[in-house]
Amino acid sequence: SGAAAVLGTFEVLGALKPKLNVVGLIPATENLPSGTAVKPGDVVKSHFGKTIEIINTDAEGRLILCDALSFVRRFKPAAVLDIATLTGAVVVALGQVAIGAMGNDEALVSEVREAGERAGERCWPLPLWDEYRELLKSDIA
Repeated sequence: SGAAAVLGTFEVLGALKPKLNVVGLIPATENLPSGTAVKPGDVVKSHFGKTIEIINTDAEGRLILCDALSFVRRFKPAAVLDIATLTGAVVVALGQVAIGAMGNDEALVSEVREAGERAGERCWPLPLWDEYRELLKSDIA
């Protein structure tokens, strides 16, 4: 649904023709089981050059998001908005009445939240606390 939201956004931008440059990326992949599929314990290298330990093999969306966020740097954007359906845990946390929002720019997250309220598409900011950095550490990657 993230890719559909990006396509819809660009359809609206095409109709409105605002005087600003907007770049849209739609990273896509498939996750098929086979003898060469990614396995828990595998280590892959991201577009940015960081190594990532595979813990959950159902994380291909997060892996391509990582690469897309690295790739978008070449455009030197003033802001980056990621629209993704990556985890059912947000549905557990917020139910069917809101989407989760995360960001390192509180003003931008607030703008997105307020725009969503006006459009009837609620979103709620989720925390990015420093303690979460510990969860990113790996002994092998």
